[in-house]
Amino acid sequence: MLLITSLGPFLGMAIFFLLYGNGMSKVLSIVLLFLAVVFFCKAMCLKVNIDEKGIIYQGVFNRKVLEWDAVEDVLIVVRERRSVPDYYKFDEWMDAGKKGKSYFLLFRTTTGFPENPMFMFSAPIGEDYISVQFRPKLAEAVQKYFYKK
Repeated sequence: MLLITSLGPFLGMAIFFLLYGNGMSKVLSIVLLFLAVVFFCKAMCLKVNIDEKGIIYQGVFNRKVLEWDAVEDVLIVVRERRSVPDYYKFDEWMDAGKKGKSYFLLFRTTTGFPENPMFMFSAPIGEDYISVQFRPKLAEAVQKYFYKK
């Protein structure tokens, strides 16, 4: 929904300045158009699918599959502004009733943690990880397929 409501004015402003602006505004309108393309690709082309086989991350140029047998555990990653992320076991977090916050799920096939604390935003996949922003439907899928509840 955000894509639909914000893309029209965003593109309209960029095209207007490209057609009627001076040198600097034309450069900025090209930057705006580039950002619109990146936003569109992220919104439409990046997908994480969780099913009985495992977790599938489909990006623009790459695809990563973690099968449930290979997944060591699922962690909740809570990161407050300008802080190092805190990691919690998914089942402990959910059993404690801590829902409704904006956090990430980290599926990992190792007991280690990502080296880069900004992995959630800069690279949602790694050799042993897939991270995705939490949504209630994802919690249901993790309960169903990983914990088999």
